[in-house]
Amino acid sequence: MSKILLIKPRFLGLEFQALTQPLGLLYIAATLKQAGHEPRIHDCALDYQNLNLLKKTIIDWKPDFIGLSIIITELEQTNKIMALVRNVMPEVPVIFGGPWPSANPEESIKIFGADFVVLGEGELVFPRLVEAISKNLPTGSITGTASVSNGNITINTGRFLTEDELNHLPFPAWELLDHKLYADNFSFATVGGRPYISIVTSRGCPYRCAYCHQTMGKVFRKRSAESVLAEIEELRFKYGFKEFEIVDDCFNLDRQRMIAILTGIRDRIGDIKLHFPNALRSDMLEPGDMELFKQAGTVLACFAIETSSPRLQKMIRKNLNIEKASLAIQESVNAGIYTVGFFMIGFPTETYEEAYKTAEFAANSSLHHATFTYVTTFAGTELAEMSGHLFDSKTPTTDPRLINYFNNTLNVSAMTDKELRSVFRRAYRLFFFNPKRIFRLAIHHPRVLSLPRYAFFTLIKILPRKIQS
Repeated sequence: MSKILLIKPRFLGLEFQALTQPLGLLYIAATLKQAGHEPRIHDCALDYQNLNLLKKTIIDWKPDFIGLSIIITELEQTNKIMALVRNVMPEVPVIFGGPWPSANPEESIKIFGADFVVLGEGELVFPRLVEAISKNLPTGSITGTASVSNGNITINTGRFLTEDELNHLPFPAWELLDHKLYADNFSFATVGGRPYISIVTSRGCPYRCAYCHQTMGKVFRKRSAESVLAEIEELRFKYGFKEFEIVDDCFNLDRQRMIAILTGIRDRIGDIKLHFPNALRSDMLEPGDMELFKQAGTVLACFAIETSSPRLQKMIRKNLNIEKASLAIQESVNAGIYTVGFFMIGFPTETYEEAYKTAEFAANSSLHHATFTYVTTFAGTELAEMSGHLFDSKTPTTDPRLINYFNNTLNVSAMTDKELRSVFRRAYRLFFFNPKRIFRLAIHHPRVLSLPRYAFFTLIKILPRKIQS
């Protein structure tokens, strides 16, 4: 048996306040426990400014292995964590996993100093890797890993779990978390802090959106409705959770399964609140669906529209049917669900006129809330490839491999910097500077007392900033 410390780095600042349970680590911990190991989880949100608690845990507990699950915004803290680990336990094997290491295994080893990288879904790979290292067995051929030997990096592409494997995974190791940490902070759902739990009912997305990493692959794999309902029942009746955030890529891709889950919640569980901070493809919803969501306890639904331009929808390969999306938004609002829209401004070749029409679409919709973001060309995405010439012809202030939502200064659109900043701020003004919308927003928001804080962070988003064109 090995002691394994699983660490979740964090990025928390004025630009980003959301904090949610590290589901990936919870699943890894569950399979490690099943294999006879002793995992612990340390969320750096507990001490992200100084890492003193993490340092104490490492020194006192002396783990045999350390694992980090990383997204791109957490790279700065990952550097600090690695410096700490190498200082207090220089010989402990460090294993990276998560979206960024999976897309950048060589950089994870060469730049950040990981000993191993688990690529993609790691529930079955991580325990196998730990066993091989513990027994001094060769690791270079383990599927779904990257490692270094004699200065050479070997990358073995992984495979995604089958539906049968997903349905036989143990439930996440919720008992390893300090749930008060997440109750005291804002989550991805824009409803303020409160006790809640995140769950994932499916993995993968068959769509080919150019801005997406496709971390879970392009093949949709779903857990059975019965597996999902059993998990929710355990969380509700054993752990006492009443609020759930569904964080799939596309919860409603299988319509019959969606109906089975929602009716099962309504008829078997009841008395819970559902939030969909993502997971819903708006143009796949049919009349009456949002009423069923409401009956199952849904209080918040978010729809990622991105752009109202048919040309850009085709270019980014989302191909959203805007007319159907508009109907889904209206039905959601009519059902009494707090409804949020996500929009992106500044796609490659996007003109000011196209961006402004997206802002008008949002403002003219019945959405309660809208979030606008600058387009960010993440390394490893098709969008970055579309914009590749810009990285050659301009000098980004940040390494393109490290660009994230909060340090992106590269304007890839057809607009000037001034036009891009102008239409971005104008989108927020068009949407929110409407007394009727403010009244509806306040009346229907699930937690009105959290609104001043969200208003503050919305204002921060529209402050002027330099964009590199």
